[in-house]
Amino acid sequence: MKTQPSLSELSQSELRQMMADLGHGRYRADQIRVHAWRGTAAGFHGATNLPGELRSVLASELRWKTLELIAATSADRGLTDKLLLRGYDGQEIETVLIRHTGSSTTRSRQTVCVSSQVGCAIGCVFCATGQLGLRRNLTAGEIVDQVLEAARRWGSADLGPPTNVVYMGMGEPLQNYKEVVRSIRLLSEWGISPRRVVVSTSGLVPEMDQLAQEGLPIRLAISLHAATDEVRNRLVPLNRRYPIAELIAAGMRFSGRTGRRVSLEYVLIAGLNDGEQDAAALRRLAAGAGAHVNVIPMNPIPESPLRAPSQDHCRQFAAAVGPRATIRFSRGDRAAAACGQLRAAMQSEKRRLDRTAERLGSLPLPV
Repeated sequence: MKTQPSLSELSQSELRQMMADLGHGRYRADQIRVHAWRGTAAGFHGATNLPGELRSVLASELRWKTLELIAATSADRGLTDKLLLRGYDGQEIETVLIRHTGSSTTRSRQTVCVSSQVGCAIGCVFCATGQLGLRRNLTAGEIVDQVLEAARRWGSADLGPPTNVVYMGMGEPLQNYKEVVRSIRLLSEWGISPRRVVVSTSGLVPEMDQLAQEGLPIRLAISLHAATDEVRNRLVPLNRRYPIAELIAAGMRFSGRTGRRVSLEYVLIAGLNDGEQDAAALRRLAAGAGAHVNVIPMNPIPESPLRAPSQDHCRQFAAAVGPRATIRFSRGDRAAAACGQLRAAMQSEKRRLDRTAERLGSLPLPV
């Protein structure tokens, strides 16, 4: 299905050139982008500081946005929000908005966790998104529009703009390499410094090496989840193609090329990767790679027998990994917005509502 180009797919220079081609000043492009970022217009017709003729032309030739907001949930006293967004083809994705208020030693930040694909083909056993399989890649514009949606939402509440973006939502970013890299470059023009961007990967080694050559000072997070190939083969099927030694070596090459530290993401699952030997092996890997470790207790997934260890056991595991490890108890799980939960909880809730409606003899209830 062919669609019109969108505002979010155009670079600033491309939009300025479009204005010039239409016989208007290039500054009109900047006015349009201010409306899109601040949410002061819901479409081109609402940008009343533009000439009426220009608004009509733009509305017919350019999409204001690529995604429609369908639903939103909130947790952590409003600090975490999950947005369900629908694309032009009816496919749905999720975006998570996380506010950190800061402290005496840390500054406040507003992070957007974006999806890069509809579903995911990697098939990690602890991840709800992987249960969907891969539906399609997102365009760079669809990725950028997730951040613009966050900007509008926070802006309308006088909370300030997004400051950080992490590619940790639905999908494997490096399987959608071209569009992900383009979206990072586009976001830099909206004010998101690449230094405040983190791309997470389950271990596509050739693409990791390619990303290191892009000249983007982003950070890379490796979704490791096991410290031995025997265990990781069970948790992350991709490990059979790119085992841990190759993956860590690629991470070190990335760090050496970019000067940016690589982090290791480690979802902790009771009885699978949470033993003393696992902690010792992870400690050695992190030390050898000079990497920080984020220990993440597994978030619950509907109909899955896997679960996280107790909080005390999680703390003991992180302590055994050593000073390079930080334990990250999820803030988003109550909104079904935490790592590995995306989409599955919404699907489960829809099934529950449909069953209720069927018993009542009425039409399915909206989600």
